Order: sequence, then structure tokens, then C-alpha cells
Amino acid sequence: MNGLVPENAIISLLEIFPKCQKIILNSIDIKHSHLTKTQIFVLFSLIGKPSLNMSQIASYIASSHEQATRAVAPLVTSGYVERFFDENNRKLVLIRLTEIGNNFISFEKEQLIKNLVSKLDKLTKEEKEEFTNAIYTTLNILKKLE
Repeated sequence: MNGLVPENAIISLLEIFPKCQKIILNSIDIKHSHLTKTQIFVLFSLIGKPSLNMSQIASYIASSHEQATRAVAPLVTSGYVERFFDENNRKLVLIRLTEIGNNFISFEKEQLIKNLVSKLDKLTKEEKEEFTNAIYTTLNILKKLE
């Protein structure tokens, strides 16, 4: 054990990750959206960010730069995202959500909320509070680790 964090707590991230993916992806009608899982992850990686470059997107979706580029190209064609050049570095291409992309994200957030609220209703008040606190704490800590 390094420091005060037990290794099994760190290994639990491996269990949390697929569970979060499952909850999110099962809330989205992937067939109806005509998007791949990778494309959906690209869109989600842009939530709350004005833009990302391709290396950042590749990092967020845990893929190669080439795979990220292949995922982004149809999103540009479909109007979910747009490419633009960084004003300070004209060689740097950035990606940002368009109105269509923002509308997609908003709709999918609503679907996720509806799906999870019905599942969370099965929990006690104390479990809901514990869940909420755990999510906020985990997110804040993970942001520090990025």
C-alpha cells in the first residue's frame, strides 16, 4: 500500500468504469442516434469544455490520435461538432460542440436522468445521500488526478 490509499480502492476504479459506461450507454438509444460508442464518448468528452484538440480527445476516449480523428470526421459531417483553428497557434486544430451537438448532449442527459432517477428511487434516503456525496467526492478527486 502506497500512502493512505489501499490498492484495492484504486483497483475498484476498474470495476466502476465499466459500470458507469453501462449505465450511460444503456440510457442512450445508440441505434436511433446513428452514432458509434466512440463518437458518443467524443461528444461527452466535450461537455463543459469550450473546445479540445485531437490529442486531448484521444486522451479522453483512451484511443489513438488516428482513431479519434476517424471518430470526429463523421461528427463534423453530421454537424455535431466543428473544427476550427486556435487563434494563438494556427497549426492547432480544435473541436467544439455545435448547436446540434449541444442539443444531442442535452437530450441524452435528460434520458440518463430519467433512467437513473427511476433506479435511484429504489434506494433509501440515506443511500441516495451517500451516492450523491460519493459521486461528487469521486469526481472532484478524479479532476485533481487528470
